[in-house]
Amino acid sequence: MASAKTLNAKNLEMLGAERLAALLMDIAAGDAAIKRRLRLALAGEASPADAAHEVAKRLTTITRSRSFIGWDKVKTLAADLEA
Repeated sequence: MASAKTLNAKNLEMLGAERLAALLMDIAAGDAAIKRRLRLALAGEASPADAAHEVAKRLTTITRSRSFIGWDKVKTLAADLEA
């Protein structure tokens, strides 16, 4: 049996929705990729059309970008596209 302090889904569920939402907002405050994933999850809950719209917006932003992606940023971009 796992400890109550072990990081797993069951123990996190015990924190409750309000506490988890607060934790996610704190984490998302410093990470744009997490904000995008949370926004996409909310859009997906609303409707598939909303989720598709969020994906289209992100792809449009990436398409319009004209900055060079250096070797040190490739993993970040790949993770963003994967998400």
